[in-house]
Amino acid sequence: MEPPSKVSLLTGVVGLTTKSTFSYYFRGPRCHTWPLWFQLYRNAMFYIVKRTAYVNASEHNIDAIDFVLLHANNRKFDMPSAKMPANMGKFERGSFPVDQVEIDTGIFANIGPAETGLVLLTEADKKTRGRQIPYDILVPKHFVKTKGAFECKPLKQSERIVMYMHGGAFTMGSPASHRGLTGRLVHHSGARCISIDFRLAPKHPFPAQLHDAYISYQYLILQGFKPKDIVLAGDSAGGNLAITLTLLLRHIGATMPGGLVLLSPWADVASERPSILANKKYDYLYPLPIENPTCQSRVFYAPGRKLTEQLKKELKHPLVSPVNADFSGFPPILMHVGSKEIMADDMDEMYQRMLATNSKNRANITYESYPDMIHVFHQFHDLPCAQKAYTSIGNFINSL
Repeated sequence: MEPPSKVSLLTGVVGLTTKSTFSYYFRGPRCHTWPLWFQLYRNAMFYIVKRTAYVNASEHNIDAIDFVLLHANNRKFDMPSAKMPANMGKFERGSFPVDQVEIDTGIFANIGPAETGLVLLTEADKKTRGRQIPYDILVPKHFVKTKGAFECKPLKQSERIVMYMHGGAFTMGSPASHRGLTGRLVHHSGARCISIDFRLAPKHPFPAQLHDAYISYQYLILQGFKPKDIVLAGDSAGGNLAITLTLLLRHIGATMPGGLVLLSPWADVASERPSILANKKYDYLYPLPIENPTCQSRVFYAPGRKLTEQLKKELKHPLVSPVNADFSGFPPILMHVGSKEIMADDMDEMYQRMLATNSKNRANITYESYPDMIHVFHQFHDLPCAQKAYTSIGNFINSL
């Protein structure tokens, strides 16, 4: 279970960069539209993801896997902090106590595999009291000097706010790792953004992330924001969470948010669709098979639990894999996908399901596929496709 050292990884990345540069000029780019710097980034990310994966874990040694150590190693090799461009605005860190949001656990009845966990997590918060949910609040430049700009309260009547949920397979990442992305989001939309620092697996497995997202949504409403003025947004696992939160809100009869922005959302945590193999040579993700107990889906959902037909069935539940959801009654949706993502087929199928189950509001579903782009390409801010995507996000949010 011991991962490689940071020195070993750095040495490997340096050697890989030299090799990749020669390959780019003598064999040509991996994808004909990619600039050199982008290919180097992609190759380095793939190398690190693969080297830090536990490829030899199996059902035979599942009892010997130390998931506490795995969680610590995820923190050790977590995504680095990113900067919010100073010319786009500012951010501040904050937190709020979860006991400000009163929850009747009866609302979770019949919600599926999340029911027991949501009830237990709510009861635990009531017993211990004092738990906080940290967040970033990001403010566009024109709001920075406004009184109260860094408080989670509306600055004006019907002010729109973005509630952002970061990616990282629910095991890594933070608001800090996504400030480059969220900073550009607020710049292009002109809206403030609260980026939630939800709990991570395996220390806090499913449905802790959904629990934190629900509390955060209700907290914004308690602060005076109207549901129609809240836009749920997220990339990868955060996109998954934006959808599953909306499913939960619909289940309990709560007022829906104003819209959803989904950037390369994790649609199916146990996918076996063709793009996984077809785009493997392009994307930087390195998915472990479901038979590996340390694959991201099992670590997120049920760390240490042996693979059974029942577990496979639960991983297909819409609150876990929203590709299987019924999207009727959903608010307007914007979804971005890169054509070279290993999960491209999952997102395409989810889009088709959105159209099929939300036929009355098809015009409110916008699906944009960006040619030759990989998973959450928005983080490569200098790419023309990324800049086009940010403009699209800003236009969508302002159209709501």
